Amino acid sequence: MMAFLDQFGDFNQLLNPSIKILRLSLPEIIVGSLVIAAIILITIALSITLYKTKTNFLKNVQTSLLGRYTDLTTEYKKLDALYKKVTSAPARTQLDDKVWHEQETDFIFKLNEQLSLALQRSLVAKHIVENVHNFLNVQSTVLLLFDGDRKKLSIAHALGIEKNIIESFTLAPGEGVAQFVVAQNRPIMIDDLAKDHYFNAMNKEPYLRGNTISVPLLFQKDSLGALHVCNKKNNQPFSQGDFSLLVNIAKVGAIAFKNIILFEQINENYMKTIGALASAIDARDPYTKWHSENVTRYSTAIGKEMKLNYHDQEVLTRAALLHDVGKIGIRDNVLLKTEKLNDEEYEQIKLHAPKGDEIVKSLSFLQESSALIRHHHERYDGKGYPDKLKGHDIEVGARIIAVADTF
Repeated sequence: MMAFLDQFGDFNQLLNPSIKILRLSLPEIIVGSLVIAAIILITIALSITLYKTKTNFLKNVQTSLLGRYTDLTTEYKKLDALYKKVTSAPARTQLDDKVWHEQETDFIFKLNEQLSLALQRSLVAKHIVENVHNFLNVQSTVLLLFDGDRKKLSIAHALGIEKNIIESFTLAPGEGVAQFVVAQNRPIMIDDLAKDHYFNAMNKEPYLRGNTISVPLLFQKDSLGALHVCNKKNNQPFSQGDFSLLVNIAKVGAIAFKNIILFEQINENYMKTIGALASAIDARDPYTKWHSENVTRYSTAIGKEMKLNYHDQEVLTRAALLHDVGKIGIRDNVLLKTEKLNDEEYEQIKLHAPKGDEIVKSLSFLQESSALIRHHHERYDGKGYPDKLKGHDIEVGARIIAVADTF
């Protein structure tokens, strides 16, 4: 350490403050002062420049952020305006109406598809009532139709009311809301039946109450009946959309019922023709007069007891009426013989079953009945004729006619 200090001379001299280490001339002092001043000025200038740069940078950042904020605010305002527009009452109504219209169209299309396949009034009424009842979610739905003389209305099908009312209730002309709408050929919507003095006074239908819509089943200005709905289960009032839907359903239903009526008229004419032919066959043999009619009556009763469906019942009835139509091809001396038939004559009599089949199967509406006509003399043990069928190989309808034919 001392060696290091020796390089600077006497250490004591360094510690003596009275010793003058530097001796500068006046010019040197001035130059030094100027240098120091320049350094200070440069430092100040740099500080000012840095401050301005920082300020400008912050302003630019602020401006940029403000611009972006303004843009975002503008976009937000646009989105907010759009949201308010979409969620406003008119827009909601338009959207709701569009959705409802699509649901209504789909519902009517599917219902019409069901009705087009139904061949009975009861089945058409059932489809209409059940679909309307479930789609509108109502407490009660009632469909009434005119009887044969088109005066009284009776309940064809209903849901949400007592069963004994369905079975026994009728409305004479001028009675009740249903007779009113069919007479006026116009639908009505009642907010509260109890508070509507006009309709409440005329009401004779115990199942009508509260919020009610009643529409006529109208086909070309001809009312076939009426459709009622009462009170939504969610306690919401019926809307104009509900009202329009029921009017359209009533139109579709009226067309379906009109088609059924026309079908029934055609079928009735068929049956009259068949009955006339059966009577002509029976007239050939006084011994068997009314035989075909009696067999038909017994066969129909047995078929109903066995709960045959509508189609099978129709096939059975036609076959029963014409089960002996093949006797047209049997000679009188054999058919009308009062003595015991010989083997050859008996074989000729047995031909009436296949002959009957040949006669009727060329007619489209009797094709299914032709098999029953052919096999109505088959026996369960296989000893019948003409094809010696046995057991369940024999059609149910043919077995029924075979039993009825023995009476």
